[in-house]
Amino acid sequence: MVNKTLIIGAVLVVVLIAGFFILNDNNSSTGSVVNNPNLDDDNNVNDNNGNVKVFVVGSSNLRFYIDGVENPEIRVKEGDKIRIEFSSSEGFHDFVIDEFSVATKRLSAGGSDSVEFVASAKGEYAYYCSVGQHRANGMFGKFIVE
Repeated sequence: MVNKTLIIGAVLVVVLIAGFFILNDNNSSTGSVVNNPNLDDDNNVNDNNGNVKVFVVGSSNLRFYIDGVENPEIRVKEGDKIRIEFSSSEGFHDFVIDEFSVATKRLSAGGSDSVEFVASAKGEYAYYCSVGQHRANGMFGKFIVE
């Protein structure tokens, strides 16, 4: 009977420890779109008032993440003022959009940087990581200005 109780206790300890590490896993980055409360009903930003549309972008496993979505499309309106809040939870990464001269610092795991710009021209653009072969390995997405 004692051996059975010890085995059950050991299994419970292992499950609790594993659950702790899963819930506190820093290698799975997610981000969220934070909309400024001063946006209009269509989420348009009035740049003249200094309002900013913020995108929190994480990176992990050669992918970008926003709200748990891998390499999501980022859609904005022409004239929107944008802030990308970028963080790297593993590896060495950056966030780049060539057409708007957007580039965060290259960050090691645990680092973060942000960049602001105005989405001044309609079109479909690529955002990507410029480190090594990361873009070729799938670390890119679409930045769409409507």
